[in-house]
Amino acid sequence: MKKQFFAITGAIALTLAGAAGFAAVNSAEAQSAQQAPVILVINSAQIVNQSKAGKTIPDQAKAVQESVVKELEAEVAKLKKDIENYQKNASLMSDEVRAQTEQELQIRQQYALPQREKIVSQVFNQALQNAQSKILIASQPIMKDIIEKRGATIVLDTSQVMYAAVETDITQEVIAVLDKKMKTVEVQKISLAEIEKQLQEVAKAQAEAANSKK
Repeated sequence: MKKQFFAITGAIALTLAGAAGFAAVNSAEAQSAQQAPVILVINSAQIVNQSKAGKTIPDQAKAVQESVVKELEAEVAKLKKDIENYQKNASLMSDEVRAQTEQELQIRQQYALPQREKIVSQVFNQALQNAQSKILIASQPIMKDIIEKRGATIVLDTSQVMYAAVETDITQEVIAVLDKKMKTVEVQKISLAEIEKQLQEVAKAQAEAANSKK
């Protein structure tokens, strides 16, 4: 059940899109002046993983993950106990109650529990992405300043480049400034109880909307 979900996803694209906007302005100016393009590269993954703020993510993520895993394990234990109680008392139940109890237990075992695990995984990943995005967004003004000082016309992520000269890589320069401004970032805490509450509220809203259309 315990898995690691440390990944950098759409946040990088968003950040580079912002940087590209800065570079595009410089590009137009350079073209009008008939200057050769100035290309810089940046490693967004390193900004997240090597910055002071980024280094606070793994321990927080581990604590959040362990907490929610305990909640899921408690749900598994509860289901197991309810099944055992049913097996002991089934002979004392009426046919109607026995059939209803069997159906409820099957739904919990085959659908409800796996669905909870899937949703928890999705929410956990989103919490990580949000924390990573905060770091990359905070790095944008720093990137803008460096781009303007260097007169860059093109900025690329190193994942898109086969080779780049060391002097064109501004990653460590960005990290050095970022570390002075942002020393930590919060990974949002999640709980199974809160997720289920939100799901119930959504289901209620959907039911009310469906009834209003009748």
